[in-house]
Amino acid sequence: MFYRSPNQSVCADVIPFYENGTYYLYYLRDYRDLKNQGEGTPWCLLTTKDLVHYVDHGPILERGGEDEQDLYVFTGSVIKSNGLYYIFYTGHNPHFPALGKPQEKILMAVSEDLLHWKKVKDFAFGAPDYLEPHDFRDPFVYRDEENHQFCMLLAARNKSGKPSNSNGVTVRATSPDLYHWTLEKEPFYAPNAFFTHECPELFQMGEYWYLAFSEFTDKILTTYRVSKSPRGPWKTLKVNNFDGHAFYAAKGTFAGNKRVIFGWDPIKNGETDDAPWQWGGTIIPHELVQDPLDGTLYVKCPDAILDAYRMEKKLSPWLVLGKAASSQNAFSFGEEGLSIVNLGALPHSCKVTCDFTLSDDIGDFGLMLRGSEDYSRYYAIKFEPKMNRLGFDRLPRHDGCLHTEVDVERYCPLALNVKHHLSLILEGSVYAVFVDERFAMCGRCFASDNGSLSLFAQDQGVAFSDVRLWEGEGK
Repeated sequence: MFYRSPNQSVCADVIPFYENGTYYLYYLRDYRDLKNQGEGTPWCLLTTKDLVHYVDHGPILERGGEDEQDLYVFTGSVIKSNGLYYIFYTGHNPHFPALGKPQEKILMAVSEDLLHWKKVKDFAFGAPDYLEPHDFRDPFVYRDEENHQFCMLLAARNKSGKPSNSNGVTVRATSPDLYHWTLEKEPFYAPNAFFTHECPELFQMGEYWYLAFSEFTDKILTTYRVSKSPRGPWKTLKVNNFDGHAFYAAKGTFAGNKRVIFGWDPIKNGETDDAPWQWGGTIIPHELVQDPLDGTLYVKCPDAILDAYRMEKKLSPWLVLGKAASSQNAFSFGEEGLSIVNLGALPHSCKVTCDFTLSDDIGDFGLMLRGSEDYSRYYAIKFEPKMNRLGFDRLPRHDGCLHTEVDVERYCPLALNVKHHLSLILEGSVYAVFVDERFAMCGRCFASDNGSLSLFAQDQGVAFSDVRLWEGEGK
């Protein structure tokens, strides 16, 4: 359901482009195989019409040699003008700084069909003297119709400023023809808050404009700012991210009147739970939902993905611990301490849906995944309503302690005495949780075989209803 490139390779930043009913998803492929594949990353291409079935066309923008600027073909954007398609991308070579050369420059390729690309060898756009030459990347090119020009947003860093990890700026360049660019001296966005603003992009929904980017200084996630003007000033809203830190470098495209963003759910070193997060992983799409009153952006799971799970599995509930009232697929908790209801075996890949209503906000509750028979091992999708938090927990925890170890978390307020809806997609080690078509949280659970699905509540009054488990066709 969610795409990862072949063998041990991983997908990194996705550059989406939509035309004539097809999503063209250009992505960075990290082979994770230096011995056999060599150094560097190309752009590869996925196409899909439904976000469920994908065709991988392989590399379409090959990496250069060790003595070329684009040993790593890093992030950029695609734009169409006068019947021709243009890719603007980051040429990255980590060996260049030792030679006195910039590590990054902006490069270009052209195509007539989105499949076959030719690099424009005489085009290169580098950082000016007042910006860091080694952090100048991720061009996002768009048409400014009002001023009859093209614009390019870039992730950059000032050379001076304290603290140094707050020198990130989004800068803008303009061009009359896509070939000749002039960089504006005044930053497009400079909050003095982040190391850099990776993968910037600008888009409009209704009366609001959005500046989205990814930052790894604070929360390590994709965030956004809002304005009623395409030049700002930019405002931070209370809900200003699309997911947690396991959904990074998200970039979007309009498909008709909806906007779909594509981020990657990272793997961990050795693909084990206790290891550090790594760069690149599995591509996951979210659909944006706008609150027209204040411009807040929420996310939902695309309908096509939810609809792909059509084979309902019968639940086999039994009370493991504590107290719970049950009737068909409804279960109510509210006792002191921990209560658990086991619903039966959890498939390797599946969808879980349910509604839930809170009667208080005292404790915590949620779903246990891949639970062992004695519950010494499990993963937990955990709601903590008094903290407005949705998190991912597990046993055993890597340090052997019993305190809560939140691997991924996000802000998720829940109203009392109101029915909420949860959808969980589980595909191997990848999970994606969606709440009320507003909040999403992705992550990993690498012990992905066997185990049970359970409902739990600790010191929390909560009633689950219409609890259902689904597999996809052909499972």
